[in-house]
Amino acid sequence: MSKHLVIIGAGAAGLPVASHVRKKNKDIEITVITDREYFAYSPCGIPFVLSGAISSFDSLIMRNEEYYRDLNINLINRTSVTRIDIDNNSILYGTEKIKYDILVIASGAKPISPPIPGIDLEGVYFLNSLEDAFKISNAITSSKNPTIIGAGAIGLEMAHAFLKKGLKVRVIEMKDHVLPNLLDKDMGDIVSEYLSSLKMEIHTSTVASALLGDKKVEYIQANGNKYPTDLVLVSVGVRPNVKLAVDAGIETGATGGIITDASLRVKRKGRFIENVYACGNCVEATDIITHKPTISALGSTAIRQGIVVADNILGKNSVFGSISSPSIAVVGELEIGSVGVTKEKAIDYGIYPIEGKARGLTRARYYPRGEEIYVKILSDSDYRVIGTQVISKEGVKGRIDAMSLLIGRKTTVHQVATSETSYAPPISSVLDPLTMAARKIIEPEE
Repeated sequence: MSKHLVIIGAGAAGLPVASHVRKKNKDIEITVITDREYFAYSPCGIPFVLSGAISSFDSLIMRNEEYYRDLNINLINRTSVTRIDIDNNSILYGTEKIKYDILVIASGAKPISPPIPGIDLEGVYFLNSLEDAFKISNAITSSKNPTIIGAGAIGLEMAHAFLKKGLKVRVIEMKDHVLPNLLDKDMGDIVSEYLSSLKMEIHTSTVASALLGDKKVEYIQANGNKYPTDLVLVSVGVRPNVKLAVDAGIETGATGGIITDASLRVKRKGRFIENVYACGNCVEATDIITHKPTISALGSTAIRQGIVVADNILGKNSVFGSISSPSIAVVGELEIGSVGVTKEKAIDYGIYPIEGKARGLTRARYYPRGEEIYVKILSDSDYRVIGTQVISKEGVKGRIDAMSLLIGRKTTVHQVATSETSYAPPISSVLDPLTMAARKIIEPEE
């Protein structure tokens, strides 16, 4: 008799498990259950549909039901799993109870809803799904002055999308700079200056204390001021969606994410369970710099975890290692990249970093259309690279990906400073800003 693989969640972690297992095993029965109507789409593209850079939401949908049906994967959408019974290897959804031989929990994350009075008013939105995107898309057609609470990557990408619609946009951020999880303040201020040049109103060190209105939001109150608004997008982060797992007795850690072993098997009653896995935004991972538990909300991490789970289901004994979380956001023409830890996060964990900064050009100075590029590298007291931040209108991704690899190899700034880099006037300068920033750490200016 063939085994039955059940996957809860059809996002960037759950669907890769199903697809990879099916490619290697044609006999196993696979069922994927999701409470969403839409699946197999790219949520990262939503702001760019709203801005008009991508023509329609349909472009974001990678696969349809027919694709999975042809793979002999039973995909059940618009259906919530209500209970996991690990002792009896079964799950419950609606009135249906199905047995599993292998279970994968890929339940993702849910938006954080801060305790702000008025947050339940009409006109207040969260962005966690394509369904949410449709609602926001409809709402902005009659909006004039939207407000975004939270200046993270999604918040700023959405703010720029609203700006492209000709709207007057205000962003409120409680920290003292934008993109606080990706950048230090000095680098965040470069982004703020760019956004201000686009006529976006940025309020940092500002706390939204109330949303005001009769039935629909009309004002937002922050730091004693009252600003008119007709649409509010709350974008202050996400937390692991683990209630189903917790109710089943599965253990979670300090971050709120599901605890797993290196093979991504879950833990219950003090032991890891052989046939139950978890992957994606609901899972706790290990930070490669601090060696502490962390949550990665990156789709790239979710996919890699999904492949690890699939490999283990297929008997390959694969492991998922520590993460450096290379991240990039594109706001207007500006690319903002970060990998490793920021200075603030490093200090929180008792690491007092040494920093080196450089400003250069993405092309030879005499070549047309070269853009300014800003680089910051952080090292620990042993001069190992622990973080890098890069801002420019081009050339950011490659540098962040390279530094992610070097951080994983415990590379020192001496090695970065003396590394060989390629050069051609149309695409680079003779000395790469990364090596220049590393040299600033080795040879600090007087």
